[in-house]
Amino acid sequence: MPELPDLTVVAEELAKRAAGRIVLEATAPAPILVRATPEEVASLAGTRLGAARRRGKFLLVPFDRDGHTERMLAANPMLAGRFWLLGDSPKVRARTGLRIRFEGGGELRYVDREMLGKLYLVAPDGLDAIPGWSEMGPDADDPELTLERFRERIRRHPGELKSLLRNSRFVAGIGNAYSDEILWEAQLAPLRRRSTLHPDEVDRLYTAMRTVLADATERVRNLVPPNIEVQHREFLKVHLRGGEDCPRCGRTLRQIGG
Repeated sequence: MPELPDLTVVAEELAKRAAGRIVLEATAPAPILVRATPEEVASLAGTRLGAARRRGKFLLVPFDRDGHTERMLAANPMLAGRFWLLGDSPKVRARTGLRIRFEGGGELRYVDREMLGKLYLVAPDGLDAIPGWSEMGPDADDPELTLERFRERIRRHPGELKSLLRNSRFVAGIGNAYSDEILWEAQLAPLRRRSTLHPDEVDRLYTAMRTVLADATERVRNLVPPNIEVQHREFLKVHLRGGEDCPRCGRTLRQIGG
């Protein structure tokens, strides 16, 4: 599943390489993935791509006309959704949810082999209509999420630590992979309950969250371009490494979940 580091870099690459391009044609080959009518998708023709950005585990792509954002694409790739930047290619992969052709050549496509992602095409002031959007907490890398704010927020959210980090109402952008990495870095057990944490452990969790995500984002920046459809996880220390030696203590890692 694409998480905060992955989507941050995809947004940066789209902003760098596709912003300003004029849409020649927009279609939804696999319309089940798109929460919009064929007519609404087709109406993107003539708009200009704005600078993409990330919010939580959503990729946001504005479509501008006459200097104003007319529609916003909010894409939640879920497990296997990927964006592709391509040259002209008549062949369309199976399970392509969205195909945007640009004037002068080139395309932006969304492909989802599991067909689990969701693409919302809304007015720029319509993001709150997306399920869960208005309840989303601050991004895990938000500069305004200070240690003090983190301490305040964590007191309001009970449960096990791994589930807590993945709860977008607490902080947004963290999924299965980076929750594992953050908890390992913080030396906290995934199934431990938040209510048992001591103040210094809360601080340690915050520091680990910011450090792991910042480091991963920088690594992904160096690994991804130019192929934004490729997800890199080879540098992760513990996620999906059950049975291997722990990089810290050398003991065998035990897999919890997938």
